[in-house]
Amino acid sequence: MNDTMGHAAGDAVLAAFGARLTAWAGPQAAVGRLGGDEFATVLSLPAERRARRLEQLARMLHTPVTLDDGRTINVAASIGAATPDVLAPAT
Repeated sequence: MNDTMGHAAGDAVLAAFGARLTAWAGPQAAVGRLGGDEFATVLSLPAERRARRLEQLARMLHTPVTLDDGRTINVAASIGAATPDVLAPAT
């Protein structure tokens, strides 16, 4: 994106993703940028709501970003999730 639309556009997309993740995760979560275009979120999400909430996140992150100059950028994201119940117990 930086090569084709400029660094300001890339920065705007990163800021939009950060804001979207923060809004989705809520005030009790931790949201951070790992580097580049990678983000992580840590939150408590009940198993019965997990699939629906992840689908909501995917829709939010695939919504185009509108730049200050009016251009619209189509964006996409890949999402992974890990839960403590699938991790092996500590020995």
